[in-house]
Amino acid sequence: MKRLCEESSSDTESDGTIDVGREEEYRSVSPTTTSQIQARKKRRGIIEKRRRDRINSSLSELRRLVPTAFEKQGSSKLEKAEILQMTVDHLKMLHATGGTGFLDARALAVDYRSIGFRECLTEVVRDKSLVLLKLSWNRYVD
Repeated sequence: MKRLCEESSSDTESDGTIDVGREEEYRSVSPTTTSQIQARKKRRGIIEKRRRDRINSSLSELRRLVPTAFEKQGSSKLEKAEILQMTVDHLKMLHATGGTGFLDARALAVDYRSIGFRECLTEVVRDKSLVLLKLSWNRYVD
């Protein structure tokens, strides 16, 4: 596509038009400087970091809210895809049961209490194992 050129130069074609794809070469209004490009890249980086932080924050919240994800998080690091899949499964299960059992405050409290108990127990066992490992290492070194 061609557009009429405002000023004549030796680079323009004989009919006074320029290629639209090459109009950047002919523009004389404030060319983009390297400092502007760097500033734009920096802004994009900041925006992207905020976006990733929001995603990670939401995933952490899902991990905390979905019982199976909360239960599993102590045993191993959950991947983002696993958290999303567990969330989908949990929502499907809630939808299939009509949501009645899980909206009951008492049932929900018992569920979270048992999950919390198992999480504490896992933490105690892990800490005890570390202490025993350190003690046995100290005996070996001494």
